[in-house]
Amino acid sequence: MRKLSLREMQLKLVGLMEEFDRICREHNLRYTIAYGTLIGAVRHKGFIPWDDDADVCMPRPDYERFIEIVRAGGVLSDRYELTEDRGSKTYYNFVKLLDTNYPLKTPNHIEAPYLYLDIFPIDGMPGTDEEAAALCKRQRRWITLAGMCQWYTMDRWWGVFAYIIGWWLYLGVNIFVGRKRAVRKLNEMALSYPYENSPRRGIHRMMKKEWVFECDVFDSYKTIEFEGKTFSVVENIDGFLRPSYGDYMQLPPPEQRRSRHYMSIYELNEREQEKNQRKLQKRRAKAKKYAEKQAKKHSK
Repeated sequence: MRKLSLREMQLKLVGLMEEFDRICREHNLRYTIAYGTLIGAVRHKGFIPWDDDADVCMPRPDYERFIEIVRAGGVLSDRYELTEDRGSKTYYNFVKLLDTNYPLKTPNHIEAPYLYLDIFPIDGMPGTDEEAAALCKRQRRWITLAGMCQWYTMDRWWGVFAYIIGWWLYLGVNIFVGRKRAVRKLNEMALSYPYENSPRRGIHRMMKKEWVFECDVFDSYKTIEFEGKTFSVVENIDGFLRPSYGDYMQLPPPEQRRSRHYMSIYELNEREQEKNQRKLQKRRAKAKKYAEKQAKKHSK
């Protein structure tokens, strides 16, 4: 197993983006590359040199359809896998597309077991800034509780203190709240404003009113070059980026030009990949069986 450089990791992320884009094109699903990934496309025609992840957003109807298509099976290429967003295994209320050929290790918090692409739903939002700010405040509270249901590892000098205090917080939150309940609350808040009928739209996970937009920002899409490939993006790029990032064409100060996730990505050798594929096939078969069982249950 070989550790990848930052640039190698970025190029492997492009493969994840291509897999996601392929499925969206085949099924006419809308999406936009987002956040730092979009800034990189506009400013660098690829990744920001120090960026270590990739993000996309989808209107809620397309997001749910994407999950439904992938869960049905037979769509993803061999080594890819989709996480869940209901709190069963993670505290995220959005999904990640994983490339199981590239295990991930991180010293200070749990992201995902493999190299991943974050896929965020775009939902309806309240009509006023005051309502949006109140909603964001409630979301921050539940995201904090959901995060506290995970056990963290630390490599900082204060790690020992975090362990001592964190253990009791972790135990208490899991007993009295629980990860599933916290994620369910987050999803309920996101779905309380239907995408098609709400006065505004936004990304609930970002927890900031700056990520609340007028509906027309997500009405039309085009393509943009990224690392020599083309991906989908909202036509109103400036309307999407400027409220949160300001002058996104300006480089940040040198001290801020660093990776944010403190993670290392490794490449499996051929034998390890084969072993990993067998495990993935078992997980897919189990997930398909569960989906069929749930479908029968709801059809009664």
